[in-house]
Amino acid sequence: MPDWGLGKYELTALELEPVAERVVAMASPLRTESVLDVACGTGNAAILAARFRSKVTGLDQAQRLIEVARTRAADEGLDITFEVGDAEALPFPDRSFDVVTSIFGMIFAGDPERAFSEMIRVMRPGGRAYLTVWLPGGTIDAMVGLFIKYVNAATGEPGPPSRLQWHEEPAVEELAARHGATATFHEGELQFFADSPEEYLRRNQENHPMSVGMKPLLENAGTLEDLESEVLDVLRSGNEDPDAFRVTSRYRVIEIRL
Repeated sequence: MPDWGLGKYELTALELEPVAERVVAMASPLRTESVLDVACGTGNAAILAARFRSKVTGLDQAQRLIEVARTRAADEGLDITFEVGDAEALPFPDRSFDVVTSIFGMIFAGDPERAFSEMIRVMRPGGRAYLTVWLPGGTIDAMVGLFIKYVNAATGEPGPPSRLQWHEEPAVEELAARHGATATFHEGELQFFADSPEEYLRRNQENHPMSVGMKPLLENAGTLEDLESEVLDVLRSGNEDPDAFRVTSRYRVIEIRL
């Protein structure tokens, strides 16, 4: 698991904000409902949900991101509870929440089935959850694949063990059914922008927690420059804006209902 407190994840969070807006609009929490945002990061979904005047809790493993989220909420005068904690061991009683959200968060759980089980445990009967997951394909997915390939080569590890593939509908449907829930899937697209492919790579390397965390490893392995060269080739070939940089990634909102 990366240390999400490294770098400046808040810049990535800004890019993901349109997805949080869509998810919270889909959830439309009532004032009488309680909302949990799992792996809340800098608080995008939690803050949006709090604007509905619902009772909102945000949870994340990274202390620094929780502090950023608390500051953002305070600046807006919003009453949100933010806690440091693990998605695989939620520090809440059974049946505590009406709505659960996770914006590209639960997909990083080391044990996704345990995280899913924990989410179901804290949901009230009739509750609903909205999880966003990336779909394979596209420029950013290809870039991430290169990062993984180089890190695996530098560590001599084959990569993480096979586990739940969040983008595979039958696997998610089967998991939901085992917990007495149903799963519905909603497609979406998100665009990423920069002044150029080179600027996008630089911004990612300097700020994204995964890039910041693995840089020393690849520098020691002597492969960082090779990675940068391959990534730039991918970004340039996938660029949708000849005058700047724009790429499109596909994602899915998984709607879970008890």
